[in-house]
Amino acid sequence: MAIFLTAIALQQASTRPWGWGSASDGSRYELSPVGLSRLEGGDATRRDASARTDCRWWPVYGDPALCGVRPDGEAAYRRLRLAYPALQVAMWLAVASLLLQTLRIPRQRLWQGAAPLATCALSAAGVHFVSREAPRALNALQQVDLHFGEFGFVCGVAAVVLSGFSALVALREPPPPVSDP
Repeated sequence: MAIFLTAIALQQASTRPWGWGSASDGSRYELSPVGLSRLEGGDATRRDASARTDCRWWPVYGDPALCGVRPDGEAAYRRLRLAYPALQVAMWLAVASLLLQTLRIPRQRLWQGAAPLATCALSAAGVHFVSREAPRALNALQQVDLHFGEFGFVCGVAAVVLSGFSALVALREPPPPVSDP
């Protein structure tokens, strides 16, 4: 069940907003594994913003100035761009793991636990890449205090926990047989 929930969480985490921050000019920024959005006007909430500007790196489109890379942020930007592929590979690995666990193929515990463990590692990498590398990579976020906790971020963290739990369950030692006295 945990690996099934992991796949769902990763599907949601891949494109939903992870964090937000407000700039001194009153605009609001939303960050996701696929890009950055700037909302202006009104109170700059999702529903009341009069103007929305998007920049995506997966797929590439939108306002390239919004996704401008800081002079010292090229390496961080490359890692940030790895978040979406890492989350997608983790999601499909979770689906494969669900099939393997359901069919009990292969029967060895080590191999049963390998797929959810790899899912956990890739999910954790995706969480790290978005939460740590975005502020270091993007000019637009230089003066913005990002707050992580949006639905996508929660799903990403949940995927790490659930896939780790699934790996532990798959790797656990089976209980000894109960003998009749």
